[in-house]
Amino acid sequence: MFTYEDAVKAIDEIPKFLEAPSVEHTRAVLDAIGSPDEGMKIIHVAGTNGKGSVCAFVSSMLSAQGMRVGTFTSPHLISMNERIKINNVPVSDEEFLRAYLHVKESCRDLGAMNYFEYLFAMGMDIFSKADLDYVVLEVGLGGRMDGTNAIKAPVCCAITSISLDHVEVLGNTIPEIAAAKAGIIKPGAGVVYDGTRPEASEVICREAALYGNHTLGVDTSWYDHTVLEGGNLSIDVKKGALAGSTLHIPFIAEYQAVNALVAVSVMEMMGLLETEEQKANARAGIMMTRWPGRMQQVLPGVYIDGAHNEDGIGRFVQAVQAVECRGRKILLFSAVKEKDVDLMARHIGREADFSRIMITEIENSRQLGCEVLADRLKHYYDGPVEICPGICRAFKQAMAEKQEDDILFIAGSLYLAGSVMEFLQTQEKEA
Repeated sequence: MFTYEDAVKAIDEIPKFLEAPSVEHTRAVLDAIGSPDEGMKIIHVAGTNGKGSVCAFVSSMLSAQGMRVGTFTSPHLISMNERIKINNVPVSDEEFLRAYLHVKESCRDLGAMNYFEYLFAMGMDIFSKADLDYVVLEVGLGGRMDGTNAIKAPVCCAITSISLDHVEVLGNTIPEIAAAKAGIIKPGAGVVYDGTRPEASEVICREAALYGNHTLGVDTSWYDHTVLEGGNLSIDVKKGALAGSTLHIPFIAEYQAVNALVAVSVMEMMGLLETEEQKANARAGIMMTRWPGRMQQVLPGVYIDGAHNEDGIGRFVQAVQAVECRGRKILLFSAVKEKDVDLMARHIGREADFSRIMITEIENSRQLGCEVLADRLKHYYDGPVEICPGICRAFKQAMAEKQEDDILFIAGSLYLAGSVMEFLQTQEKEA
């Protein structure tokens, strides 16, 4: 009998970086499984960094309004089921298997599907049968040419911060990358965007103007009086539907302030923040948001962050600097081949106050050797750099040497974040 484990194995055997099928092919896939997007209220979210957080914030606020919400995000940290959630709960193994078999059977004559396209089709199939009020859909890569852009009519499009990442696919400049992200904009869908980079905002607004869509740009002028207390960020909101109120955000990184307000503005754009009750529910929803692996405290004095590109590491370093520490700040770091490790190393070495850095390796085909990472870091960092191959071994060593007042930060790759979290989950089960 074909099982859930068989389905996961079959999907894992699809090369993750197989050339992506065209958007037209993904549209054919959706049509083959019953055109699940037709009639759905879809919120489509693109961006370089922060799109997963915005999806989590929006989903949590919608749930707090009493709605049923499907959320599709990527990548997963531990289980594939994490990519497909209903009211923030990953779908069951049984539902995952049913969707896999349906997609496989329905699309057998459509040619090769890549890893992402298969999971996206499964997510949409599951959502179509779940009696949902909204679907929150995260773009995989880029926007215009991404498989998720095969959907026909989103009710709102959100574009988070834009920075240089995946330049080999999306372009070498901020305007080029912004144009790729803005490709999700479609007629009739309001557009909310992170307005902190004027050169990106200009491109997004120009694309929206082609359809006469309403736009709303959010930046740091929307809030002030940032306070970090007890692992939560508090801001005084100055603009938008929640202006004049204090918003509590369950993360320590200040970059989550703009992400949270982008999400709030999505709710405002859709007319879901018109009453005081709706606003109160939205504030509660923000506070209830959970987004694993994003500056998440997983143990006392241990934070995991999925920052994995130059802009993300820059924001991670800012968050590290804001954390009060009576002892040493230690970093466990790794990265993959495709990233600009030199720029990441520059942020870490020149802008952070780490007492020590431990280097480990991602255990897959995208592995970048410890020696290469250490060499880059030593160009910018004068402190001790220790090489420790093997993620679990490196984490165990870091924990063994961590003193009570020290803080251990883990960053550089979502693969690293996921591996450490899976190790912790296994340890918890065995305890």
